[in-house]
Amino acid sequence: MAISDTWLTQQLGRRQLSITKFADYLWVLDARGVVYLPACDWLVVSDLHLEKGSFLRSYGNPLPSLDSTATLQRLSHIIDDYNPTRVISLGDSFHDKHSMSRMTEHDRTYLCDLINRVNEWVWVEGNHDPDLPEGIPGTSCFEIVLDNMVFRHEPEVADSKAQVIGHFHPKMRTAIKRRRFSGKCFVNNESLFIMPAFGQFTGGLDIDDDVLKALISPSKRDAFMLCDSIIFKVK
Repeated sequence: MAISDTWLTQQLGRRQLSITKFADYLWVLDARGVVYLPACDWLVVSDLHLEKGSFLRSYGNPLPSLDSTATLQRLSHIIDDYNPTRVISLGDSFHDKHSMSRMTEHDRTYLCDLINRVNEWVWVEGNHDPDLPEGIPGTSCFEIVLDNMVFRHEPEVADSKAQVIGHFHPKMRTAIKRRRFSGKCFVNNESLFIMPAFGQFTGGLDIDDDVLKALISPSKRDAFMLCDSIIFKVK
């Protein structure tokens, strides 16, 4: 395991991490919106949507083109903490097929340097980015299989394997002692684990939306909410 026991204990005490089990593997859920699998030394992130800001600006939306910089800087700090042997970017890493042509030279260099710091970087294909942009390091694939578990961007209902997916950008709301909280979240049942979106300008779909309730019944789900730099389990 790349992370130390001391660091892990400190982060758990600060509620910046939570630990759960899925598909017979121990998972470290990070309040910054990524997961780490200690048994494999893998770090998993989903839905970076790089250059979403510049895409929206091209349609007249008054947004600053700083989302890629912010997203990559946050991811860089996380990679420094875990130093994983493999990073899996679970689809929709790039917002559209022209993302790289709009990305600044600084961000392109930053991205490539970040990828090259890791022994192996795998881009899982998403609906926004079915083809890896030219000149970007790493390996592109449709899915990754690990024992009886598969990592892909969108779910396949007929698959008997446990699935780890992105795509839906889950979020939730809750109330604690009359205070209301909202934020992105991890949500799962025994066979499906849905990652939150990591990108700076990514919205979300409430876990009580009919689309997500059809995939994961509220009576059988676990949800881990991300709010104010901490993570906590909500039933």
